[in-house]
Amino acid sequence: MIPCVRSGICALLVLAVVARAEAEPVTHQFTGQITSFGGSLNLSSLFSLGDPVTLDCTVERSTTPEPQDAYVTAYTNPVTMVAFTVGSWSGGSAPASSGATVTNNAPSPGQPGVNYDQWYWNATGVTAPPLGSVNLQILSSTLDDIEGTVFDSGAIPRVFPALGVFDGKTATFQFFDFGTFQSGYFFVTLSGVTTPARATTWGGIKDLYRQ
Repeated sequence: MIPCVRSGICALLVLAVVARAEAEPVTHQFTGQITSFGGSLNLSSLFSLGDPVTLDCTVERSTTPEPQDAYVTAYTNPVTMVAFTVGSWSGGSAPASSGATVTNNAPSPGQPGVNYDQWYWNATGVTAPPLGSVNLQILSSTLDDIEGTVFDSGAIPRVFPALGVFDGKTATFQFFDFGTFQSGYFFVTLSGVTTPARATTWGGIKDLYRQ
C-alpha cells in the first residue's frame, strides 16, 4: 500500500466518504388530480379539473433538524429533487431552495385533548417548461393527520402509510404570469403514495469512491 503523505487531504477524503455513506435520500411518489383553482391568474385555460398528476419528491433524511418548539421540527433545503407530470405537461430538477416541517402531536387549536401530525414541504426554482408567459414558481405539499397517530417524532418520514390515514392530502402548484403580472395556483388532491426502497448495493458503495 502506498502511504498517504498528504495526511490532510486523505483525512478530508475519508470525511467526505463517511458523510456520503451516512446520507439517506428517500423518494416519495405521489399521484392525484387537480381539484380546484385559485388566484387572479386564470389557469383553467391551461389545465382542467381532473387532470392527472404525478409528483415525485426526494428528501434527504440526514438533513439537520431545527426544532421550532415542542411539536414542530423544521429542515432547511431537505428536498434534493422534484419531478412531476400534470396532464401532458411535465418538468423537474433539483430545486434552488426548499424547506420542510414535521409536526408531531401538536395540540389542535380549540380542541382540548386532540393532537395532530403534519408533513409539509415546499420547493422553489424547479425547472419546468414555460406556458407562454406563465411560469411555475413554487411547489408545495401538506399532509395532515388530525388524530396525531402517523408520526412518533420530528424526523423526516422514511415511508408513508396509505394516504387514507391522512385527513388532508394536497399539493399546490403556484404560477406567475410575467405578461400580466398575475399569480395563480391549482390544488391537487393526492390519492396514492409509494416510497421506493433505498438501494444499498455494492455497486452503490463503490460509487462513493469513484466520485
